[in-house]
Amino acid sequence: GASADVFASANTAEMDALVAGKLVLSDTPRIFLTNQLVVVMPAKNSANLKTLADLSKPGLKIVLAAKEVPVGNYAAQSLAKLDASLGAGFRDKVLANVVSYENDVKQVVAKVQLGEADAGIVYTSDAVAAPELKKIEIPADSNVIARYPLAPLAQSGRSELARSFIAAVLSPNGQEVLRRWGFSPVR
Repeated sequence: GASADVFASANTAEMDALVAGKLVLSDTPRIFLTNQLVVVMPAKNSANLKTLADLSKPGLKIVLAAKEVPVGNYAAQSLAKLDASLGAGFRDKVLANVVSYENDVKQVVAKVQLGEADAGIVYTSDAVAAPELKKIEIPADSNVIARYPLAPLAQSGRSELARSFIAAVLSPNGQEVLRRWGFSPVR
């Protein structure tokens, strides 16, 4: 019910629903950036995690976002892919170490920052915004690329301003700002 001019999402499912509901024009959604996953750990890394395989060690405290949240869904997909490279059962061992499923990625980051968890899986952009955290990269073949769409809302009272904002985000300068914060610009 909030009045807005532009909608952006961390996945395409919500945008697809808006297009189906004719809340945005079907020809206007654009992918404005992509993001990928990374494992983050507290600066002290008292669990001494060094590789992705270490996430399956019994007794770790891992936090993930809930599967209903885009980053949680992507993390589940990535863990399933890692079974192929790290051995069948890897995903189940990691999930056995999950101590909480959070409502959003910021809560995952906060629990890791506070030392309430040994590791979490977040977007690269969230790791860039928390430079004190240690990171373990997830290889491209096991990672999930999040595609972020944006579009002007059909009922916007400021459609020209909405389109100008989107043009600024998609401009080389807008894409450079996003890149500096850990997002992958669109080509």
